[in-house]
Amino acid sequence: MKEKDDLIMDMLKTFKRLQVLEPIQAFASRNSRIGNWVGLATGETIEIGGNATDEEVQELRKERNDLRNMVKDLKSAMDSKGGDGAIKMKLKEFKKDVKKLEKEKSKLLAALQQAQGGEGGGGGGGDGAETAKLMLQVEKLKKKLEKAEKKGGKDGRGLSPPPPGAPPGPPPTAVPPAVDDGKVKALEEENAKLAKKLEESKAKYEKAKGKLEEVGKASLKGQEEILASMASEMEKLEVSSKKEIDEAKKEAAGKEEEIKKLAETVKKLTKTNEALKSSNSGLGVALSQLAKKSGTLTSEFKLLKSQVHASMKTDVPKIAKSTASQIAAASSNFMKSIEDLKVNYEKEVKERKRLFNLVQELRGNIRVFARCRPPSKKELSSGDESSTICVEFPADGEVAMKNEKGKEKNWEFDQVFNTSSTQEQVYKEVSPLVTSVLDGFNVCIFAYGQTGTGKTFTMMGPESNRGVNTRALYELFDMSQKRRSTIEDKITVSVLEVYNEQIKDLLAEDVGERKYTVREGPHGNYVPDLTMVNVDSLDEVIELLALADLNRSTAKTNMNEHSSRSHLILSCYIVSTNKHSGEVSRGKLHLIDLAGSERVGKSGAKGLALKEAQNINKSLSALGDVIAARGSGSSHIPFRNSTLTQLLQDSLSADSKTLMFVCISPVMYNSEEGFCSLNFAERARKVELGKATKNVVKAGK
Repeated sequence: MKEKDDLIMDMLKTFKRLQVLEPIQAFASRNSRIGNWVGLATGETIEIGGNATDEEVQELRKERNDLRNMVKDLKSAMDSKGGDGAIKMKLKEFKKDVKKLEKEKSKLLAALQQAQGGEGGGGGGGDGAETAKLMLQVEKLKKKLEKAEKKGGKDGRGLSPPPPGAPPGPPPTAVPPAVDDGKVKALEEENAKLAKKLEESKAKYEKAKGKLEEVGKASLKGQEEILASMASEMEKLEVSSKKEIDEAKKEAAGKEEEIKKLAETVKKLTKTNEALKSSNSGLGVALSQLAKKSGTLTSEFKLLKSQVHASMKTDVPKIAKSTASQIAAASSNFMKSIEDLKVNYEKEVKERKRLFNLVQELRGNIRVFARCRPPSKKELSSGDESSTICVEFPADGEVAMKNEKGKEKNWEFDQVFNTSSTQEQVYKEVSPLVTSVLDGFNVCIFAYGQTGTGKTFTMMGPESNRGVNTRALYELFDMSQKRRSTIEDKITVSVLEVYNEQIKDLLAEDVGERKYTVREGPHGNYVPDLTMVNVDSLDEVIELLALADLNRSTAKTNMNEHSSRSHLILSCYIVSTNKHSGEVSRGKLHLIDLAGSERVGKSGAKGLALKEAQNINKSLSALGDVIAARGSGSSHIPFRNSTLTQLLQDSLSADSKTLMFVCISPVMYNSEEGFCSLNFAERARKVELGKATKNVVKAGK
């Protein structure tokens, strides 16, 4: 209890809320003594620093209760003066700790009282039962001694107790009891044992008392630490509270400044509002006037609307009916005019073409067809500038190209096939020349252009989409079959290639082992000992073409994965005999797939492929020289400059119909080669070969 009261006093000193500390300290010291006395009081006289009776104990307890009431009043006064909430919480926690300590103290006191064995009003627990047993034995011994004394008194040897309040005199002389010496000795031994046990109980009591004092000191130290931490927290709370108060003051000052500004703004807005009210009154007058005018206009509009509706119901149907009939008539006339113009246009186109072909036949010009292949999947997905489409088709028979330098040029040819043209469309324009072979004319059709531009596709084509060669032979066999009742046709086929300026017979059994030369004969140039195969059907020709394709020289280059490294010439000789007149006509059809022209550096050719490219370019250059010489009207035509030009001499001279396909690529990467090919074709188109004549021998000659 003392520690608790001291803690309360320390708290009151720390908070410094009241001015009555000195009298409370006096009461506290007195309360401490009262606590000690009251805690040990049993209604008997106890000597703890002086004598105290039951009345004194009651008085001290009363004083202590008064002191407690005073402390409660002080606490209530402190609370009424506005104690901090956090401090109250700490005080409550502190009280809980004190109560725990009081409980521990009570337990220790109980243990001490048990150890005392009834001394000071305590008893029970621990060694108390053993002590009580000893006390019973002592009582029994006392009773035995009293009996012995009574017995001894009869003998005149008893002891009388001193009167109450008499001073202690000298110890009485012991008179031996009238008992057996053995029993007395046994009792003395038992008494000695009890005394020893009593000493042991006192030692335990002293030990427990020491532990109690240690616990009290430890409890007091813990309470002091709690109070110290509470004081520290109070200081922190004061600092933080001060900081919050300062911030609140600053914020309040800022709010006051804002309020002042808002007040000024309100004043300005009030003035503005007054001005707007005054102007609004004027607007109200104007608005009322406008409302009147609006009402007038609305009524006029309604009247006009009703008049228009009435007029539309009567006049519009009439106007629409008459207008519709006029439009229908005009439209009918216009469509009829379009149909007439279309028919006339088609007639004019056919007539123009007929006349043009007639002029071409009379002049003997080389016909030139231009064909542009579609872009490949790789070119479409590339996204590079070099894969940009650079070819356009501005009009019928025209092609335009732009190169990488930005140069653009237009060319005009006899026929131009764009990227979407089909094999059927191409052959339809070629067919008239092919059929003239059956009449005894010499016809030459060749494809010229850069590698990878579609020359072989145009001339040969895949099995599923045949080109000019197969379609031409099919038509020849078909027409021969139709006229066989009057005319007997004998068709012979040969296939050769010009490879590195050497002629190779692609139908011979020993391909490449024999050398061939070009000779002049009565019916034009020819190759002696060349394999000539008589054919009766298209299937036989297709088998021969397959054999020739196996023997042909091809190689992979950067420009084309399966580039033709030679010039392929398929020749068809037709000897037609009229069964009635005996007249014989001789016609020749040369179908030529020239090797691709390409730049050596761009193709990536090396070694043998480089030599092949050089020979190809040499023969094509010689062909260009022949075309240039024919175009300029030179008396000397350099046919002997290459094997190719020697073989084409009949086709590039008079008495022959010649058609050239110039094949081009649509992408910018190949624009320079495209320019060269188109310029070459333009020069070839200007060559006049003269009118072609039939090779007919009258019967009997």
